Amino acid sequence: MSIAFATVGDLVARAATQFPERVAVRERAGAARTYRELDDRTDRLANALLAAGLEPGDRVAAWMADRVEYVELYLAAAKAGLVVAPINARLAPPEAAFLLSDSGARALVYSDDMAESVSAVDAVGHEDMLTIAVGADHLGADARWEHLVERGGRGRPAPPDPDALLILGYTSGTTGRPKGAMLTHRSVLAIGRMNANSFRLPPHATVALTGSMSFVAVVPAHVLCTMYLAGTLVIMGRWSADELLDTVERDRVTFAYVPSPLLDDVTAAFEANPSALAPLGSLLHSASKAPPEKLEALHAVIGSRLVEGWGMTENSGGLMTCTTAQDYLSAGPGDAIFGSVGRSAVEVAIKLIDSDGASLPWDGETVGELCFSSPGLMAGYWQRPEPTAEVLQDGWFRTGDLGTIAPSGHVRIAERRTDLIVSGGANVYPSEVERCIGELCGVREVAVVGVPHERWGQTVLAVVVRDPSQPALTEEAVIDHCRAQLAGFKKPSRVLFVDELPRTAGLKVARGQLRDQVLARLKRDAA
Repeated sequence: MSIAFATVGDLVARAATQFPERVAVRERAGAARTYRELDDRTDRLANALLAAGLEPGDRVAAWMADRVEYVELYLAAAKAGLVVAPINARLAPPEAAFLLSDSGARALVYSDDMAESVSAVDAVGHEDMLTIAVGADHLGADARWEHLVERGGRGRPAPPDPDALLILGYTSGTTGRPKGAMLTHRSVLAIGRMNANSFRLPPHATVALTGSMSFVAVVPAHVLCTMYLAGTLVIMGRWSADELLDTVERDRVTFAYVPSPLLDDVTAAFEANPSALAPLGSLLHSASKAPPEKLEALHAVIGSRLVEGWGMTENSGGLMTCTTAQDYLSAGPGDAIFGSVGRSAVEVAIKLIDSDGASLPWDGETVGELCFSSPGLMAGYWQRPEPTAEVLQDGWFRTGDLGTIAPSGHVRIAERRTDLIVSGGANVYPSEVERCIGELCGVREVAVVGVPHERWGQTVLAVVVRDPSQPALTEEAVIDHCRAQLAGFKKPSRVLFVDELPRTAGLKVARGQLRDQVLARLKRDAA
């Protein structure tokens, strides 16, 4: 299916005309919207948001659980020319406060289960921010979602320019401070088109949304991709492997995504009930690295339905590489394909460079930095011209990810990023955790590294040099401090105390050497 759209609002408007009674989105055990209802409600919401004083280009922060209103917010914002700045539902209030401040959000939409966290956010500098509650009524909210729907006028507002921003997706870099990747209508629509191909989706696909919409990549990569095909989205919320199988069978699900922590559970569930696979055309694993043997085990059960890919927020959440059914048709035990993230996705170009920017050979052995060019590429980082210039060069994005490219074009990631920790599919940036731990009295120095974890892929480990004047600092005190300030997945699972940190000739912390020392110590401790 290949239809040209100018803006994201066109997706639902087209489907409402052609397939008005088809279910566009529904919760696994809750509300549902047909395309006619979704189009009408998002028209009303768009008009109501503009009538409330918001103007095209204003940022609207979203701190919500997964529900149909989250989809409505994105589509209403798209129609009104507003920019959605999603806040991960797992973030702590101090982290959310930074995102609100940095984005200059003019409004905050939050669901009832986030009310306590919202009330804990420092309101200084946000006095004029419009607050909108979804779900139960909340004391202090300026408006309720359903009231906006009721008050909003019919008729779609004037559409924004295709190059206008739609999403401000916060990611982090080596500084540890989150940066907002600017995603436009044009780039997000491109991802809908490209991911439909990468995911091997048919027209009108039924997609089980197993990822949280509060993760930036999920909406453009999965939600809007489904809308692009006029398909049906089933919001899973919190789910187990058995619940996924039940949903696949009941709703004839065409496609789903499985994160690394649930690979074993899903493999076992499908193995025990192979008939549940019948409607499933493809199953994606991505986001965090998985041991090849786990992908091999999944392939043994689901066959060439497996899709492995490599993507990131800066590509509007879409895949830059992906495997195909053909890759797996002749794959056997120990095949190299299980360590690959596939070849370039449709419309994406990949190259491998050295530290000076010179191209490296595609021999499957030479390690270099992976770069890509794509129609889904972000416009840059919000109010961060220097980091933008560092990564966007002549239409190419320097990912910082190290890998190899085989003569066949198959990409292998050597390390997700030099310092990045990927735990359960979520990015953890060492400097952010280090800054938090460094606030503690008694910490002289700290460095954070990722160590292997059977379920989560990686987990956070902190290495601390105590201040000699505060020798009583404990592992429990460090972890408790992080628990109060950071999302749970960023909190160290273990703290090691050392006399000094290894350093390079330039006196920087030698993270590679530190990681080796930590792994050696963990191995000794386990012996």
